[in-house]
Amino acid sequence: MTHRWNGAVFGMTGAILLLGAGTRAVVMGARPAHRTQTVNVQMIGDEKGNRFVPANITIHVGDVVTWTNISGAHNVVFWADSIPAGTQTSLQGKMSATMGPLTGPLFAAPNATYTVSFAGLKPGTYKYYCLPHLALGMRAQVVVQP
Repeated sequence: MTHRWNGAVFGMTGAILLLGAGTRAVVMGARPAHRTQTVNVQMIGDEKGNRFVPANITIHVGDVVTWTNISGAHNVVFWADSIPAGTQTSLQGKMSATMGPLTGPLFAAPNATYTVSFAGLKPGTYKYYCLPHLALGMRAQVVVQP
């Protein structure tokens, strides 16, 4: 008995594509491709208080977060015990000009920005705060999805 294969199988992330002669393509279990995006968070200090806006964001692995200083003097510090286990070294490597472990530089100039890529990091919750304003409740979080 002779078996002939009239199609091809292509591996895709979470999907199988089967093509046969005279048939249409069917994708099963595929997720739409995620395009890397940049999410902007403002760092504000004014008569309403010191805060990150928005304070809670959800992104995907590979996305980028840019913090922009609007007013006041602020920075971004991740709590080592409030990020996914095993990510401290990787996250530290993605933070530029750090003042200490998981501690970004202090910005006082309006419109100064600080950017961190979440490419290659584990999904989970990354809690952070502003060092000068921690006692005033300036804290926030990034939820990273696969």
